[in-house]
Amino acid sequence: MKIARFRAARRVAYGVVQGEDVIEIRGSIYTRFRMTDIQYKLDEVKLLPPTEPTEMWAPGLNFADHLAFAGAVLGTETPPAPEHPEPWLKARSALVGPDDPIIIPRDSGGEVHYEGEAVAVIGKPCRRITPSEARKYILGYTCGNDVSERTWQKKDRSFWRAKGSDTFAPIGPWIETDIDPHGLELIVRVNGEEVQRAHTKDMLFTFFEIVSYISQQVTLHPGDLVYSGTTGVTKAIKPDDTVEVDIPGIGVLRNPVAPEFDASAI
Repeated sequence: MKIARFRAARRVAYGVVQGEDVIEIRGSIYTRFRMTDIQYKLDEVKLLPPTEPTEMWAPGLNFADHLAFAGAVLGTETPPAPEHPEPWLKARSALVGPDDPIIIPRDSGGEVHYEGEAVAVIGKPCRRITPSEARKYILGYTCGNDVSERTWQKKDRSFWRAKGSDTFAPIGPWIETDIDPHGLELIVRVNGEEVQRAHTKDMLFTFFEIVSYISQQVTLHPGDLVYSGTTGVTKAIKPDDTVEVDIPGIGVLRNPVAPEFDASAI
């Protein structure tokens, strides 16, 4: 089942996507809901980020073929594969939805990169769960882009702005609740050209292991997001580019790239 959050006129609602239509629902996507007789064409509504998370977590270095590139970004030797997940928080204010622009900060060093990832959506509160229990705490999966400013990653002591700047967390287009999270192919395209391809079977730590690890110290809540990590080498994007994160079985997350508006220049 594909669950979308959308705006129709001035109303925000959840719905179930069926083909080119979205059927509005009543109730909670995290507990129980029912279908209504209110239906829209997808091209008649504005798709929003499919959840309103309190927190977004991303694991560092979760694909072996990203290790050397990560070392180059940070100006260090290739780091060893981690012995356990290394999750960090991505700012909630970075969240945007399908077709919303990724804004290049005007004081960026010019190295804002895409990172196409799969994202788990937490379905109910979880604390101190085991990896084998994690499946029942995850509602489903969506597409995500962990946008990253590489020059800031290298010069700052933390990733607060390199990963958390406004618009650096596109999510969508909806949540797929019936899919194998460890059998997903991830494809990123910039202006229609494939630039990244990965598979969740190559994650060093599975979604279940990452969610379990976070839950040992932090309670995860419905709607919270847990990223997969990224793979390989990434490249800079620039204004007027269009970035697509395509996960067959889920959908395509598409975002244009734009410069930050400088009001002082008027």
